[in-house]
Amino acid sequence: MILKNAIRDLPLVAFLLKPFVSVKDLINWRARKFNSPSPHFIKQACVIRNGFPNATWIETGTYLGQTTTLLAKIGRVIYSIEPEPTLFLNAKKKFSKCNNVKILNSTSENAFSSLLPKLKGNVNFWLDGHYSGGLTFKGQKDTPIIDELRNIEENYGLYDKTCVMIDDIRCFNPKIAEYSEYPDLNFLVDWANRNNFDWHIEHDIFIIKKE
Repeated sequence: MILKNAIRDLPLVAFLLKPFVSVKDLINWRARKFNSPSPHFIKQACVIRNGFPNATWIETGTYLGQTTTLLAKIGRVIYSIEPEPTLFLNAKKKFSKCNNVKILNSTSENAFSSLLPKLKGNVNFWLDGHYSGGLTFKGQKDTPIIDELRNIEENYGLYDKTCVMIDDIRCFNPKIAEYSEYPDLNFLVDWANRNNFDWHIEHDIFIIKKE
């Protein structure tokens, strides 16, 4: 009965059949009145629904490879960028047998400039390279999003369709001290409008698409 009540109003109920769903996460989310951040499997459902099928994926912030595992199942080629040495080595080992996954030991700022001009077809971006403590990599700023979007802006004209998903949108409020190095949400909106992308926010993810 507790589980039934916990998931009653959740989207994509079919996704509950997946083995990575955590009942504890569901119950905790309900206790938080479904506030952000959403459970990981909810975010994964958003990634599947909004990304273009059979596309190349660019992921920033491999971390433990949870999202990379999902992308390997739905994407044509996945480039996952992890600058932290230990996390990179762990991911390299974890995905050593996945022929469509390439783990890059670099910052997104450096990797994008050489990688993005080589891509073609439909391209999806999952931008989650923000510093969040622990082993996660901290560059000159807590988030490389400004540089990432600049590189995407310079190259998306080479692609057929482009989808950019930016995780942790709740952090894009520099008025909050711990997020002072993040640009304001209006920066993302202005970027999308300037480049004629459609955009919306879904489960703490800022989603920008151009078909």
